[in-house]
Amino acid sequence: MSQRLSEHASIDLLDLADIGGTNAQNNGGWLSMKNYARVMAYVEIGTWDSSDDLDECRLQQATDSSGTSAKDLTSDASGGNYDTDNPVDADGNFVIIEARGEDMDVDNGFDYVRLYVAEGGNTGVDNIAGAVIRYGYAYPKKELQGAASTGAQVYVDINT
Repeated sequence: MSQRLSEHASIDLLDLADIGGTNAQNNGGWLSMKNYARVMAYVEIGTWDSSDDLDECRLQQATDSSGTSAKDLTSDASGGNYDTDNPVDADGNFVIIEARGEDMDVDNGFDYVRLYVAEGGNTGVDNIAGAVIRYGYAYPKKELQGAASTGAQVYVDINT
């Protein structure tokens, strides 16, 4: 039996954003990890000021969709998961962060995750884009990402 990726994965975007001197999160905000086995975040630098670095890049976890009790799931620090001693800082550079559901503090009710990025300086344009992909859904189903809607939410499969 073959499953379509869309039956057990969901994608949320971090639209292209100029984060010079500020921060950004994925568009969907806090995403439920309930019934998902894994999460992956992909961040790519676009037009970027050569004197700036991607200072912060991490997954955070919370107890609800409003971000209650938010704390880091992965670290961004000297020697951290995202090593700030060797940050990405040029057009085309990317970061991939992966975590398992069991890496979250589920014992204390942390079931939500989001991508967080920031750049502390502001010497020019610092464009960044990305995505958060939750996958390994325990109960694969058609249209997991959302119900199909003509011209709005479209699923295409050449084998159907």
